[in-house]
Amino acid sequence: MGLTRRDFLMQVGQLGGYSAAFTMMQSLGLLPLPEIASEMGKLKLIEGGGTSVVILGGGIAGLITAYELNKAGYRCTVLEARERPGGRNWTIRGGTKVEFTNGFSQACEFSEGQYFNAGPARLPSIHRTMLHYCSELDVPLEVEVNSSRSALMQADQLNGGVAVQQRRVVNDTRGHVSELLAKAINQGVLDQEISKEDKEKMLAFLIEYGDLKPDYIFKGTERSGFKVYPGAGVEPPVPKDPLPMHALLDADLWQGMLAEEVADWQPTMFQPVGGMDRIPFAFKTRLGSIVRYGCVVQQIRQTPVGVKVAYTDGSTTQTITTDYCVCTMPLTITRDIDADFSPEIRKILDGVTYDSAYKIAWQAPRFWETEYAIYGGLSYLKQTVGVVWYPSARCFSPEGIVIAGYGIENGFAFGKLPSVQAKLDASRQAIELLHPGNGKDLTKPVYISWGRIPYNLGSWLSGFGRRNDKTFDALLVPDRRIYFAGDHTSHLVGWQEGAALSAYRVINQIGARLQNGGSGAAST
Repeated sequence: MGLTRRDFLMQVGQLGGYSAAFTMMQSLGLLPLPEIASEMGKLKLIEGGGTSVVILGGGIAGLITAYELNKAGYRCTVLEARERPGGRNWTIRGGTKVEFTNGFSQACEFSEGQYFNAGPARLPSIHRTMLHYCSELDVPLEVEVNSSRSALMQADQLNGGVAVQQRRVVNDTRGHVSELLAKAINQGVLDQEISKEDKEKMLAFLIEYGDLKPDYIFKGTERSGFKVYPGAGVEPPVPKDPLPMHALLDADLWQGMLAEEVADWQPTMFQPVGGMDRIPFAFKTRLGSIVRYGCVVQQIRQTPVGVKVAYTDGSTTQTITTDYCVCTMPLTITRDIDADFSPEIRKILDGVTYDSAYKIAWQAPRFWETEYAIYGGLSYLKQTVGVVWYPSARCFSPEGIVIAGYGIENGFAFGKLPSVQAKLDASRQAIELLHPGNGKDLTKPVYISWGRIPYNLGSWLSGFGRRNDKTFDALLVPDRRIYFAGDHTSHLVGWQEGAALSAYRVINQIGARLQNGGSGAAST
């Protein structure tokens, strides 16, 4: 007698575990792909009936998982190694102590009311899940100004090394390209590509797009700013002379110029009033004792009916046994835990690499506002420090926190600087290049390097995008009774939205498992 489909799947499960059976059911069309619900942002809460779940990590993925499962009647416990919630969602204020794994430490000395977001610092309008939680948890939001045409661009090959406003780079480039395209059209180069009617429409468009003269020549534009500003006197306004196209090409500032075109960086952006950590602390208030702080996971063991986790709580070792486990810790941390993961999971953990993002924040008088009319946004340089990020909260106040340096250390010149002091010097020099004479105004620096932050050891998966390696798909299905969540299991690596949607995926998977006969009988 031949095997029934049910018998076949049971044997697959016995040989390869639940993960193998789950994958086989997908291939047979018996289960939807586990990411479909998460990508659509749809959460389907199934009554838990007291099923117990231990969640490893109190970052955004872990907090949302606990929050939603708790609503549905699950018994949840979150083990968080730090004494605060949020993971990489970390807002630094005066009195915060910053410690690296190499022994380097800093004590933030910002004045009262000043802060900077060491990790995520913006909420895109298209990240509806995170915006939903801000509304549900009563976290007030304000606009985060992520781009400003008044912000600056600097390269040694452009304008004699003197920084220019972004509006000049953007609009002068547009004007030069429009002129070149108009010339190509008028010379018949594109006759095979466009009709006579489209040719006329295209030329009319280029005049508007590039602000060309009627003869299709670009001679500068008021969009780039003025040498003589409009006023109430006799003298008319005079636009700035256009930057030469060859200098713009040599400067190679295209990445900064086009940054706001990335879908997640387009206006409108938001931020919680008072700091990004308002979000995890709002979850902390709702979850209460469900989250246990100062708990460092040491060992994970699975049985056919549950998961046993050993962890240290101060100087003592404790254990918790639950029906299921959701691991949201960074993979750089997970791989060093004594755990009986499947070979597929162990292969991922052994081979994964994370980038180490950095930020350097300073307190200073708001010279960028008073002298340059820059209210939020980012300036870009072709230097060792390539980004300066201006605060858009508390505009017009006497002082603020400016981030003079944000990027990836590993594989870049900044990461090769020999000391923290050398990095602070490079940060100050970036300000000096953009704002001559203001480098001296920077005080109370704080340097964050996520590759050296305990319980992170990195900022996000290297490559800053969803892995193309299909072996990572093993993280999207459970390893028997262990599920994996976090931005590293999403297509939104480095974003809180990715963490939130990964939590939805896991919640939906656990609910579907219970509906399909999964049981929970482990005790805490």
